[in-house]
Amino acid sequence: MSQSSLLVGAATRCITPTLGDHPVFLAGFQNNRRATAIDTDLYVRALTLRLDDRIAAIAVCDLIGLDRSDVLDVRAALDARGIDSSGVIVACTHTHSGPDTLGLWGPDQSVSGVDPLYLASVRQAIVDAVIEALTFCCPARLRCAMTRLPGYIANFRDPDIVDDEVAVVQFVKLDGGVIATLLNLACHPEVLNGDSTLISADYAGYACREVETRVGGVALHVSGALGGMLFPDTDDRTPAWAERMGRAYAEAALTALAAQLVVEVEQLDLRRAEFDLPIANPLLLMAQQMGVLRGRPPVNGAITTSCTFIDLGQTQMITVPGELLPRLGFDLKAALRGPCRVLIGLADDEIGYILPDDAFIPPADYFNPGKQYEESMSIGPTTGSRVLAAAKGLIEHC
Repeated sequence: MSQSSLLVGAATRCITPTLGDHPVFLAGFQNNRRATAIDTDLYVRALTLRLDDRIAAIAVCDLIGLDRSDVLDVRAALDARGIDSSGVIVACTHTHSGPDTLGLWGPDQSVSGVDPLYLASVRQAIVDAVIEALTFCCPARLRCAMTRLPGYIANFRDPDIVDDEVAVVQFVKLDGGVIATLLNLACHPEVLNGDSTLISADYAGYACREVETRVGGVALHVSGALGGMLFPDTDDRTPAWAERMGRAYAEAALTALAAQLVVEVEQLDLRRAEFDLPIANPLLLMAQQMGVLRGRPPVNGAITTSCTFIDLGQTQMITVPGELLPRLGFDLKAALRGPCRVLIGLADDEIGYILPDDAFIPPADYFNPGKQYEESMSIGPTTGSRVLAAAKGLIEHC
């Protein structure tokens, strides 16, 4: 075995909040939606890759999103343990049936719904999962595929623009056993809608469970360019339909993988770009001033965020720090050379919707935006072009 063999590890931690004396405010729809029961547990799922002295880690949380400050805290904790965190990515599935981890969905619009103790436990769970995955990594090879999931996704804003592409990357031991399967699809995990008070990882969690049951290992779902918004195309907003969609997603991915050969991975290249984005959203600025969103004071009118590019040869991955609209997603994925192209949204930050500049129409009233809802949850009209410039710059450089 050569010294340059890819080493891969995976681990999980449960992050389901405890229901009891303190309310758990569910994120993603209206305020004061309090959890009453658990449909499925929520997890942090970590995947680590090591080739010689290069390390990459992808930790995915069944949460609406995490602030950049949370990710920096996770990296600092890993550095304190002697682990180089420069290649660590923390993403969220964007489930709308998990606890509020951003602040916007508390008892009313003026009060944050974040439980600081719960959020601290999530950060620790991410650290623990990454450390375990790195500790027990082993030689591995890769197979990957692209396929589609037709009939399950609709676009509320632009009905003619739907991305139903599925990317799947599987890492296997030298004896053929599965270590981890990474699933990628652009669709809000919100089969369970605002009428539900269940904690759930939604269709993404059901898909991961199905893959883990059928082939073993750890399964991770990362959300693609789901802004706009791409959502489950159904009137059945029950856990049963979430399970049906999850199983269909898993079946499509595993069927596509079955036709692919396992290959050696001879490269692991990772680059990250940090850049500033002007913030021009009075609603988000007000929420920060009120303490509903955690303080992120702009410097010279801008905030800092990042994109990361991972190249494994057969597979390239690019991250974006929020909810990219699908038109931009198509553009960005086309810049990856493939054959397997993974776009990871809500990675290392949650800056809201990322629209094409030419589609951004500032709301006349940010409190009542009407058809400009996505603009009311975006930090500014040039966010799309700036994020794409940073992401494409990483891809082109490599």
